[in-house]
Amino acid sequence: MATDAPKSRLPGARRRALIIEAALAEFAAVGYEAASLGRIATAAGVARTVLYDHFDSKLALFSDLLATEEDALLAYLSAALESEGSTEQRWRATFDAFFRFAAEHRLAWQLLYPDRPPLDPEASDAYRLSRARHSRVLADLLAADARRAGLDPVTVEARAVFAMHRDALVAAARWWQAHPEVSREEIVAAAMAALWTGFGGMQPR
Repeated sequence: MATDAPKSRLPGARRRALIIEAALAEFAAVGYEAASLGRIATAAGVARTVLYDHFDSKLALFSDLLATEEDALLAYLSAALESEGSTEQRWRATFDAFFRFAAEHRLAWQLLYPDRPPLDPEASDAYRLSRARHSRVLADLLAADARRAGLDPVTVEARAVFAMHRDALVAAARWWQAHPEVSREEIVAAAMAALWTGFGGMQPR
């Protein structure tokens, strides 16, 4: 005689991973304001109450995602910036790592660099703090190269140079996503032509 065996209960870590995966897709697709915890719970295959066991609010879930994906991107960039070779070689590797992250982690990239950042004050603060931390870590990683170029990393000039490079790479990644026929090698070469030219010209001969 057939019996109704109870369904196995997913471990907490697995449920959390499913929630995060569903939330990343939701936030990347529709942005913070339009994101729905109900849709996230449904996509993760959990009850909404289970979602709240892991994250007590949409803001908490959004902030956790930002930190997680920011760390993933910084891991890509850190490995390149800390590699062996000349400054030019490291920067080429770093540009390549940025574009590789954009290609391999499209949802994460869209979360970190949305077309329209959050308008909600608390979410906007979380996003702003994430970007500030990201810029601070990158500035630390670039400090040695900046000093060799005669730039004090803590000056306004250096911070402006870093910001211009970051924003130019983001714009280039958006353009590349709209032109999939362009190879990663080609977009890296274009970025080097546009961005390394100025910074490399400051390097001591």
